[in-house]
Amino acid sequence: MLLTMWFKSKRAYLDYAAATPVRKEVLEAMAPYWNIKFGNASSIHAEGLDAKKDLDDARESVARTLRVRPSDIIFTSGGTESNNLAIRGVVKNLKASGLSVSDIEIISTLTEHPSVLKVLEELGEEGVKVLYVSVDEEGLVNLNEFNQLLSSKTKLVTIAYSNSETGVVQDLARIGRAIKEYEKTNNTNIVFHTDASQAPLWLPCALDALFVDMMTLDAGKCFGPKGVGVLVKRPKTNINSVTKGGSQEQGFRPGTESLPLIVGASQAIVLAQKEVEVNAKTVTKMRDWWIKKLLKLPGVVLNGSLKERIANNVNISIPGLDTEFAVVSLDVKGVSASTKSACGGAEGGHSEVVMVMTKDQERASSTIRFTLGPKTTYSDLKKATAALQEHLEKMRSLSFDPK
Repeated sequence: MLLTMWFKSKRAYLDYAAATPVRKEVLEAMAPYWNIKFGNASSIHAEGLDAKKDLDDARESVARTLRVRPSDIIFTSGGTESNNLAIRGVVKNLKASGLSVSDIEIISTLTEHPSVLKVLEELGEEGVKVLYVSVDEEGLVNLNEFNQLLSSKTKLVTIAYSNSETGVVQDLARIGRAIKEYEKTNNTNIVFHTDASQAPLWLPCALDALFVDMMTLDAGKCFGPKGVGVLVKRPKTNINSVTKGGSQEQGFRPGTESLPLIVGASQAIVLAQKEVEVNAKTVTKMRDWWIKKLLKLPGVVLNGSLKERIANNVNISIPGLDTEFAVVSLDVKGVSASTKSACGGAEGGHSEVVMVMTKDQERASSTIRFTLGPKTTYSDLKKATAALQEHLEKMRSLSFDPK
């Protein structure tokens, strides 16, 4: 109890992109499903039918929020599984329909999350042609190049809504309209998937406004429980399951549904989208104020577009500084931050995302990612600034000279 009180009163948690706490309303919604309403939704007795109704209600709530049909919602174990199911599911379906892997092309970027890039790498080894459209120094997709990469063999485009490291937001609607125009002109079909795991708290996620066919969401990034996510799939988008088992989740994701997690995910996503406009406006103002403060510190540069950026992300580099050590130093001073996406590993090394954007090894090797939450305060940011400044001054006294 004393440790918990110390944590809440002393620390400035600025790593919301990695993990968020479960909000009170979500915990309350989940509570009955651990030991009171514990039925299996596939059972035909009263407890099972009750569980099935609550599962359907959770699915309908998410669908209504995202402006899709309930049958478009597939519950998974999180963003990573949703990305795998989306990408591999499309390719498996195409192969099952008789298409050769040599006739399948996928377009993506080299700034995607590891759960996308590693799948694409494996598919490339299997013979699928993967094309990576370039991004500029701000992390934005080169749309002219993207249009040139589209071909009769393009079957899938997968581009993140908001980058998990830099927070750069892509113009999905513009990319989606380009895809639709190409489809219409060339009488072809291209599936457009986006990883929107970081989006629900800060960006509107209605599919019709974004021109996407599939969307990945992760409840653990928006004050929901960890270990549960969503793949939203349009009816016209054909995928095959990548795991074998029962008929749960329309056969796309076999295995007994975790009703507590699914109810929690539904509640978290609905509440996040309900509050998205207010949260984004408040935190953007705070973020911009803080970026100006940080850029006054010696050597600090901002990574990614300032304008096209998710509300809570502040990703900086301090070339020449050991930022792994800096993050440890901040932690000791009561500030939680990271050097890159948690799924990118904790073993150090440079940020592949910043390297792709800037082509600058020193900058890519010296990144710090701060991500704010709706309850982050100016006091938290002042604490973090002071801690970082103190660390820089200490390093300078030991001969570190920020570039």
